[in-house]
Amino acid sequence: MCAALSSRRRVGIIHNVFDRTMKPYILVLALIFTVSFLAGTMAPPAIRRQMTEVFQSVVGNYGGLAGGMLFFNILVQNVMATIFVIISGVIVGIIPTFAISSNGFGLGVLYRQAADASGYSKAALKVLPYGVFEIPALLIAASYGLWLGVAVVRRMRGKEYIPLGSGIEHAFRRYFAVVFPLLVVAAAIETSLILWLP
Repeated sequence: MCAALSSRRRVGIIHNVFDRTMKPYILVLALIFTVSFLAGTMAPPAIRRQMTEVFQSVVGNYGGLAGGMLFFNILVQNVMATIFVIISGVIVGIIPTFAISSNGFGLGVLYRQAADASGYSKAALKVLPYGVFEIPALLIAASYGLWLGVAVVRRMRGKEYIPLGSGIEHAFRRYFAVVFPLLVVAAAIETSLILWLP
């Protein structure tokens, strides 16, 4: 009984600490994403063309898949990527930060290429479906990873009292409660765009 109460108390402490500290991580990563997105829109034409070709080749790999299989492949790829972002966060948060900046830059490049081809309003409509669900999911997952990275650093300095295993467990509880549903919706939207839009 005492052990159970102690475990619940520890989970409650982790929950409160997480809720209290997550906003700064999300805000910092959102700022990094925004700056990277703007940098992508201002990238030299040669870089934009190269990245667009890479993106089109990736999308082309999905071309022969039926709707259900296409949805499953996109979902699995996004789930694996976001889980990797969380786990890799223990390496002082480097990879989650890089994932946010690279995705922001890539999306900025694609937006600029689409804007040059069909105008800014139509380009925004093409980018918006990804931004509503997939980017927030990535931001939240990266925030979990960065939080874990900071916790590792603080623990090494003797300033962190949350066990790493408990922190990872809590991060994944949040992941399946918040991030995974967003990825399901994002995969459904991306599947529709690939199947029905030119």
